[in-house]
Amino acid sequence: MVEVLERSLDKSLPALIQLASEAQAFLAGAGVREPAMFKVQLALEETVRNLIEHSGASRTNRFQVRIEVGAGRVTIVLEDDGQPFDPDSAPPFDPSRPLAEREPHGMGVHLLRHFMQEIHYERLGAMNRLRMVVASP
Repeated sequence: MVEVLERSLDKSLPALIQLASEAQAFLAGAGVREPAMFKVQLALEETVRNLIEHSGASRTNRFQVRIEVGAGRVTIVLEDDGQPFDPDSAPPFDPSRPLAEREPHGMGVHLLRHFMQEIHYERLGAMNRLRMVVASP
């Protein structure tokens, strides 16, 4: 059985806080264990903050999120109509570079690559869709 949480929210920090709270309650109610819950919350925080800060002007200034729990995995799907951004296009994070030489952004994509089992981005017309999967044993 698949359990689903779906929301359409403003691209705003209050909406992110609301989503984090709702997602935590939903995941706990679905029996998702703490390590997977942490990964889902991290993915939501990183991706939604990026939507808020970097996606640019959009028609709606909203995003949709769908979280599915089932079959030993949690799937997160985010959609918005902001500027395209494929996480695969971000350069790999280089931890050997001195802190003073690093770019101010880029660690979030590194964390997603580390904690997600799958990350898939596609541009569908004027919409971005990012699908991430976390194993939930």
